[in-house]
Amino acid sequence: MGKTFTEKVDGVLQLESVLKDIEDIFDKVQKQYKMSKEEILILLTLWKEGSMTLKEMDDFVHIKSYKRTRTYNDLVEKAWIIKERPQNDERTVIIHFNEDLKDQRESLLNFFKEEID
Repeated sequence: MGKTFTEKVDGVLQLESVLKDIEDIFDKVQKQYKMSKEEILILLTLWKEGSMTLKEMDDFVHIKSYKRTRTYNDLVEKAWIIKERPQNDERTVIIHFNEDLKDQRESLLNFFKEEID
């Protein structure tokens, strides 16, 4: 049996409520760590997937072209990531998580966990 009209409307409203909760959590993390949502998503992706090229990262985190360079450079300035250009292809840029910041990584993940719980 199909859902009633009211159930469908309630489902969409619940979805909107969950989205607001997610945005609130990201807002708190952004304020605490002084990072944009895109920067946070880049770090989370690197932690899950490992080092990759900027082009590969584009498949995971969508950044407007006018913000792309600034976003990655901000992460380099904050020492979260290291950029590398392979000698055999100067056009390619590979980004790596800076392993010296393992403690800060744990802190950021714990902050997320506390906000979610």
